[in-house]
Amino acid sequence: MKVCAVTIVLRAVACLVCGLTPNQMAGAELGVRPPLVPGIGANDQRVRVNPEEAPWRAVGKLQASSINFRVLCSATLVAPSTVVTAAHCLFNRRTQRNFAPESLHFLIGYNGSRYTGHAVGTAVVIGDGYDPNRPKETIGSDWALVSLDKALGSADRVLPILSEQPENGANVMLGGYQQDHPLLLMADTQCRILGRFIVAGGHVLLKHSCAGTRGTSGAPLLIDTHRKWQVAAIEVAAEPGLNGGLAVVPQLQAIPQ
Repeated sequence: MKVCAVTIVLRAVACLVCGLTPNQMAGAELGVRPPLVPGIGANDQRVRVNPEEAPWRAVGKLQASSINFRVLCSATLVAPSTVVTAAHCLFNRRTQRNFAPESLHFLIGYNGSRYTGHAVGTAVVIGDGYDPNRPKETIGSDWALVSLDKALGSADRVLPILSEQPENGANVMLGGYQQDHPLLLMADTQCRILGRFIVAGGHVLLKHSCAGTRGTSGAPLLIDTHRKWQVAAIEVAAEPGLNGGLAVVPQLQAIPQ
């Protein structure tokens, strides 16, 4: 049964990366045009949230740039001068190398053309085993920590990473700076965890029902533990034409401050 479960999730991940769900792949064979928007279904559940209110005060916009090329993702302060994001957000597909840390810019409190704070990367830690040229096979390691050149995280701007795995059916939220609303922090505040999968290396992926499209990569899957908001996982893949996606649980030994 474990082998079957792993096979199923690998097929699902392959479909997500190539832009098709299994049903859409079958439809494509019949000549049916699949939906083009990843992570958004017929009912868009996202709402605008205030980047100056908890827990969104910890979520910011991450920009990686080089000559004539830019990647936009989301990231979260997990220490005063450290953010967590998706590893694939740091990969420059034109040079086939990761962006240099100093080319990474993190904006907190970003709203319209204004922001509360800005910092530049100084160092990067990539999830052990992640290979940007084999994203499907190594998706369980698709997370990264970026150290910043200044502390942006006050006590109410830092979110801890959940130490235990959340239960299936748990209520969660997903929010980030998305391609169709790049100047605003958009979130799905009424979604839940649908299941979990163990992939290569023993890494954990959470399947969820949260709406979120391009730009949400690296955003936090947030859970309220009734004590405080925490980061349950990091968004890494959106399901085309449906509300939902996959988030990876980072395996951290320690977080740089």
